[in-house]
Amino acid sequence: MFRNKNMTKIAKVAEIIQEKIAEFAPNVPMLCAMLTEGMKDRHWAAISEAAGVEVKPFEGFTVKNIQSMNLIKHTEIIETIGDRAGKEYGIEKSLERMKIEWESVFLSLKPFKTSGTSTVLGFDDAGAILDEQIVLT
Repeated sequence: MFRNKNMTKIAKVAEIIQEKIAEFAPNVPMLCAMLTEGMKDRHWAAISEAAGVEVKPFEGFTVKNIQSMNLIKHTEIIETIGDRAGKEYGIEKSLERMKIEWESVFLSLKPFKTSGTSTVLGFDDAGAILDEQIVLT
């Protein structure tokens, strides 16, 4: 577009930027995997083991650090680990929500006539929550 409008200087800048983006693009899947919510020490340990170098984020951990470790060679395993971490995180969050839902369920006993036994009340709420959680998981 810039060349068509005789804007050669801007066209050169745009070409340089396009080249830089193309050069950086292969890093994006690996970086996204490393930024996955739910990455824990065990995931970083697995990446470290696969890469043969200690990989653990710290204050000031940058893309340059990642590039200097040459982690691009291990993109596939890093993506696999990041995907696993994301799934585990989703399960953990679902479990937390489920636990919170069960905190409001109370079962109580009501004496049954004069038999000396009791009936349990509150199954309706518990059954509804259980049915919902089974469907969602």
